[in-house]
Amino acid sequence: MVQVKIHGGAMLIALILSTVGCAAKRVVLVTAPNATLAPQPNSAQGSYQGVSVFLRANAWNKDPKTLARDLVPIEITIQNDSGRPLAIRYEDFALIATDNRRYSDIPPYRIKGDSYEKLQPYWAYSGAYYAAVRLPTEAMLQEGISEGVVADHGRVTGFLYFHKPVGQSQRLAFNATLVDMRTGQNFGQIVVPLAVKEF
Repeated sequence: MVQVKIHGGAMLIALILSTVGCAAKRVVLVTAPNATLAPQPNSAQGSYQGVSVFLRANAWNKDPKTLARDLVPIEITIQNDSGRPLAIRYEDFALIATDNRRYSDIPPYRIKGDSYEKLQPYWAYSGAYYAAVRLPTEAMLQEGISEGVVADHGRVTGFLYFHKPVGQSQRLAFNATLVDMRTGQNFGQIVVPLAVKEF
């Protein structure tokens, strides 16, 4: 169950709205002009030595609906036809900005804090317009990709969660490091160019 705390009082609501409005712009990733497009809308792909990665940006539609104001969720599908078992480790995924700032994937269980969602309908008796939703939600844990292994000819899909990029960079590169589960050796990387839009 998602834990929701209701806040009443005009002063508290004003404080929440000013904090959310000023500090929590919505960051949307889109495919960069030089990306290799995938069949689904707003999707891109990359491959190396039999491993294919398909990214779908702006795909989160679970609870909380406001997650894109707090984090950058990306749906990833990994197809492994490399002839070796592929390790899936959170540390092997990152967004890299043009200034070389690195945003590592955040394990879902390590995400902390609250997201604020507008109450529908208006909570008439408390005077509250927004509710604080504790992160990570059950949906975030269930939909997040798990660490483990993708066997040869195997396929896995799930969400990765990243901190929002800071600064003026409008371009990012999604970077996946490929690791052989049997040997622990890195055998390559997949880079998928993305672009950033803020609202």
